[in-house]
Amino acid sequence: LRKWLFHPKVEAELQSDQVALSLLFHQAVEDVNRGFVSTKDRLHQLKSLQDSSKMSEYLACVRDMDGYGGVVFPHCGSDARKEGHVVPVVSFDAFRLQACKEDGGLEDQVIEFAWDTITTYELEEEGMSFMFQYRRAGKPDRWVRIYSHFFVFLFECFEKIQEEIGWTRQLEEHNKGEEEVL
Repeated sequence: LRKWLFHPKVEAELQSDQVALSLLFHQAVEDVNRGFVSTKDRLHQLKSLQDSSKMSEYLACVRDMDGYGGVVFPHCGSDARKEGHVVPVVSFDAFRLQACKEDGGLEDQVIEFAWDTITTYELEEEGMSFMFQYRRAGKPDRWVRIYSHFFVFLFECFEKIQEEIGWTRQLEEHNKGEEEVL
């Protein structure tokens, strides 16, 4: 069982429910232990908060770290690179392609796509691939194809992110309307 939520503010609001808090906490601990979250020099701080009475504090700390709340896919082929593979990472703040070797060994290059630069995305069932198009300043839009066995789940993550971005826009419009009334 895993959460199906990317928006950090919405997640923080769920903490008032003890069952949700427990699920979020245990998943966060597991993600840190698996190396999905970049703790840098704060691992000791997290370990000191890894107690059931400090779940909210643990989540507040880990929520600000790179990699938290995202979905890391297994390495796969992509036409974004001439050689090697990529590790797709979907998070609320951006979509990233981490460069890696064909055996999955990570490399230094990371391509980051802000959500507002991604203009469209779709599945290609026959080629078992996920494709997205992004905007480039001063250049034509570019399509990128990702060849993953998890191409449908990647598509569903993009759909979920777009839904949650929509929530943010609705909330901002609602709050703006209230301010105008005042």
